[in-house]
Order: sequence, then C-alpha cells, then structure tokens
Amino acid sequence: MRTATETTLRHVAMLTAIPAPPHRKSTRQIMEALRDKDPNFAVSVRSVQRSLESLSRIFPIASDTRGRTNYWSWLDPDALTQIPAMTAPTAFVLRLAAEYLKSIMPPATLRVLDPYFKHADRILRGTELGSWKDRAAIITPGPALIPPPIPADVQETVYEALRTDRKIEVLYRGKYDEKPRPMLLSPQAIVVRTGIVYLLATAWDYEDVRHYVLHRMSEPRLIEEPARRLRDFRLEAHLASDGAFAYPDSADKLRLRALFDSAAGAHLTESRLSEDHRATETDDGKVLVEATVDDTSELRWWLRRFGSLVEVLEPASLREEFAAEAWRLAGMYESGGRAEGRETGAS
Repeated sequence: MRTATETTLRHVAMLTAIPAPPHRKSTRQIMEALRDKDPNFAVSVRSVQRSLESLSRIFPIASDTRGRTNYWSWLDPDALTQIPAMTAPTAFVLRLAAEYLKSIMPPATLRVLDPYFKHADRILRGTELGSWKDRAAIITPGPALIPPPIPADVQETVYEALRTDRKIEVLYRGKYDEKPRPMLLSPQAIVVRTGIVYLLATAWDYEDVRHYVLHRMSEPRLIEEPARRLRDFRLEAHLASDGAFAYPDSADKLRLRALFDSAAGAHLTESRLSEDHRATETDDGKVLVEATVDDTSELRWWLRRFGSLVEVLEPASLREEFAAEAWRLAGMYESGGRAEGRETGAS
C-alpha cells in the first residue's frame, strides 16, 4: 500500500516536471518524466491525470485540452520557486550566489536559476536582509580592472563541455600570437582569477594541464567525444602545490626578512604570510616580518606595492634584485624629470 509520504513525494515530482509557460507537457510526458527520475514510479496516465487535477485546485497549474490530450503548464512562470516556500535566508544566499558566483556557473544553469533569483529579490524587498548589500561588500586591492569580454558562444560551449565531460575545438590566440590557431581541448576545470576566466585543459593527446583564457577563444565547437579526464588531477592540489597561478620563479622556498614602515606593516601583526610568520616591532617603530614563503612573482608584486615603505633584508638574492630595480627606477625618474624640465623651459 502506498504511504502518504510516497504520495507526497510523487506529487512534488509531478509539480517539478510541469514546465513554465509558454512550454507545456502532456499528462503522458509528465508520467514518462516521473519514470525517468525513478523507475519505481509505477503510475498510470490515468493516475497522473487524477493527481494533476487534484493539485490544480491547490497550485497555480492548468491544462489545455487538445482533442483527448491534456497539456499542463504553470500559470505563473515563477511559481515553482515557492515549493517549498523560500525563506528570507535562502533568498539572501541565492542573491549572493547570483552576484558573486556568476562567472563560475554554467550559463545553462544560470538560465534555470533565473526565476529563483527573481523570486529571491521579491522576498527580500523591504526586509532587513534585502538591504544587507548596502551594508556589506567584498573588494579586492588595487584599481578595479574591467575584465575583457567573453564571447557568449565561447562561455556557453566551454561550460557545457566541462559539465558533460566532452572535448571542444576552438581557435585560440595566445598572449604573444599574431593569429589564432586551432586547438582540441579536454576540459579539466574552470578557475576565475581577478575577473579573468581560465579553462584548465589538456590539448590533443598531451597530459600536461595548461591554462587557456576564455576571452582569447573563438569559433567554439562541442565535440561528441568524451574528454580525456586525468585520473590524478585534483583542482585543489593543482592550485596549491603546483603554484599554478602564483607564477613560481623557482621550486624553492624563501626565508623572507623584510622591514616595514610602521603604518605599512601594522596589518602584518595580525595577518600572516605563513605558518611560521613572525612580526616584531623594532626600537624605531618599524615592523620586522620573518616568514618562509614561496619564491614567486606574486611575492615580488606584493612587496612592490609598498614601494619605499619596505626594505627587503633577506634572502640576499632577493635584496640584490630589489636594489637593482630601485637603481633602474631612480634612473628612470631622474631622466624623466630632466626631460620634463627641458620641455617646460622650451615652452
């Protein structure tokens, strides 16, 4: 005998199988959708029809009879988002997802979720959580760079290939290439870094994972062939151990000792560069930072942000590198000043 729980679950499954307008499904198509989800749904067309008629008295669904066939649809295209009723915290999380996770979500998924996002907006309107976006924000240091646009067909194809584990063909123009060249790629993962979307993939029959930016792709084509998934590839391990996006200068670790101006180094008494990070205030009020860090270009970019407010003490090789750069900068600004003076005097 069918339990009340089983009947309720079947009814929920029926409701989720009904499309939003302008699409419609016949009673038989809804029954087949139920069986596709679970072969144990042993229900007849007549039984489904009776259930749908009962549900139509509670939910905004209706049928359009053509001949002897009933075609079902939701009256409100956003009604399904109310089953179960969406709470304000759920709506809040959905809005955050829409705002911050769009770049890593497949476009097809975004389209499916769009009614939920809109319904979340309606629920949050006029509530305390609805105004939260005016009270909290996530920002990144430095000027906010506008990422290059990604062709819609490229993003659609790449994300679909990754979702379905299929290969893609694209024309790809490398950073220093004059012309794009054809590539056959097996997607492994997607990474978004400072607004730039990277496809991590293997090319042709090679097994090394390379990074391909989506905005340099064109003429994408989804291939009806399974992608070559690397058994040992783990995205988290790839990002952490390979230093894939840190631009390593060497595989070595550096024992960094750097002397920061008091204001520039204040945050380093709370935030840490490594597990063995140590920040000590010196007698003259500066902050001596010591930490074991990766030897990367990103480390150098980070140190350069402080300009004259940091002095690299160790390792000696890094100190010499920054000293040579300081001499080049001094020469650049000195010659630039003289040239500016000559131009000003001539005028």
